Amino acid sequence: MKHFGKKFLALCLAALMAASLTACGGGDTGSGTSSGTGSGSETETKQTNFSIFAGVSALSPDNSEKPIVQQMNEAKGVTIDWNCVSGDTLTERKNLILNAGTKNLPDAFMAAQLTDNEILTCGTNGIFIPLEDYINEETMPNLWAVLQERPDALAACTMPDGHIYTLPNFSEMGFTYDGDGEEYQIGSIPQFSAINTAWLEAVGMEMPTTVDELHDVLVAFKNEDPNGNGQADEIPMSFIFPESNGSWCAGMGIFMAPFGCTDFNLDHRAVEDGKVYYQGASEAYRDALAYYHNWYTEGLIDIEVFSQDSSQYIAKGSGEDARLGTFVWWEIPEVVGADRAADYEYLPVLEGPDGTYKVNLQETATVGRNTFAVTSACESPEVLLNWVDQMYDPTISMQCIYGPIGVFFEEEPDENGVYMNATPPEGMTEGELKSTNELQGPTRQLNEDYGKYYYMEDRAQERCQDLNDFWFQYVDNTESFPAVVYTEEEISIINDKLSDIKSLTEERAAHWLRDGGIEEEWDSYLKKMEDYGLSDYLAIKQKYFDQYQESLMENQGDTK
Repeated sequence: MKHFGKKFLALCLAALMAASLTACGGGDTGSGTSSGTGSGSETETKQTNFSIFAGVSALSPDNSEKPIVQQMNEAKGVTIDWNCVSGDTLTERKNLILNAGTKNLPDAFMAAQLTDNEILTCGTNGIFIPLEDYINEETMPNLWAVLQERPDALAACTMPDGHIYTLPNFSEMGFTYDGDGEEYQIGSIPQFSAINTAWLEAVGMEMPTTVDELHDVLVAFKNEDPNGNGQADEIPMSFIFPESNGSWCAGMGIFMAPFGCTDFNLDHRAVEDGKVYYQGASEAYRDALAYYHNWYTEGLIDIEVFSQDSSQYIAKGSGEDARLGTFVWWEIPEVVGADRAADYEYLPVLEGPDGTYKVNLQETATVGRNTFAVTSACESPEVLLNWVDQMYDPTISMQCIYGPIGVFFEEEPDENGVYMNATPPEGMTEGELKSTNELQGPTRQLNEDYGKYYYMEDRAQERCQDLNDFWFQYVDNTESFPAVVYTEEEISIINDKLSDIKSLTEERAAHWLRDGGIEEEWDSYLKKMEDYGLSDYLAIKQKYFDQYQESLMENQGDTK
């Protein structure tokens, strides 16, 4: 099945938006204690100090310290009290606040990784307020301008009750693959594997092309002191398992390709031949874990794959001595540092014991809906939304995404009026510079912005080129699940069932990788998955996938 272009998605979502906005009507905005109407009219008293619960990267300082935040505050006469959280504690802290109901709410949640279930539940129970009446040319002029070109974005943010509780986030960074002329997003293959070629030379071995050859290489890495420091400190292979423990790009999914799947999706979902299936219940998943358990018992796999987070993972690669033989990430320098990156090359997608492999794509969406929600505690939503609207200004947005002018970007634009990337400080990668300066939240990253306001960062250009030149040659399945909006009942079913199903998969998979026994326990595992409602979950997903495909075909016919 061919990959379908974005124009069809836009047509589908535009139809959904029309229906959603009809449902919205002119109903109650649910704006809590606000005396505003969302139209930008004057209020008797305006709140100018706001509290925001915000997610940040592990390397990021508090948002209050970021120059772009200070600039935004001064422009609107606003101050923000930030509660910034990173890593594993983000979900825990967020849940504590949401589970307390309307008590002690912040004024807003930003980059808090809100789930669809949280958005809808918190919207219907009054924790989040509807935002549709505030999305207008006066209150949010920058977002309004984007929506003239991307009207489908509101459909992507509209919940089944007809309300918009969260702002859209635009993330377009694609490339056209030379092999089929279709456009793909940069995250379609989220995991690259790399191998230390300096170590290969040290142990006198060639680049492996099969899993069995890689096994022999890793044995040599473990036993022959390839870093030459006289210590048995080499880690032949490392990743993070499961990915939900700390990083979407550091999992072992790419190493499952030799067995028939690439478990990129955090929900373990994939599509093949028009059928939605759960990769964690596939024979390929079983066979991969059984195979790699032997590697774990041999000491070839990092014993900390089950406990490390991304910062600990990166520290292993960037220490004084090289320690990583093979690792997974989306680029090499971010893990091992710019100075050591030359010692590593991409590891090809390996052939399995039967000589085959399968690579499917991660589903990617260009419009997100989980980055900014206003709560009923906010007394002046129009003021806060006017403040956050600055993040949709292209020049401000680029600084939120990457870092300030004068830090991530050169002080002055080039002769074309376009800002160029600055050279990172010595010993720091572009990724590290971005992580320490970015303001995560609702931003615009549009294809037409590149070369007009700023250039695509060097590493992103390199990654797109690497995808085109290296990784896509291994892809044999371009099907993926689309971004859709479910009914309230379906969201509840999906949330309840998927939570138990994923927990079972990840707990059992870790056990089998570490302790073995998957062959004996597999049938009982599948039965328990069914008891948890796997078939019901997949039936909902399949229904929406089929509807989406039907809409694509209808719209395709309309364009002929």
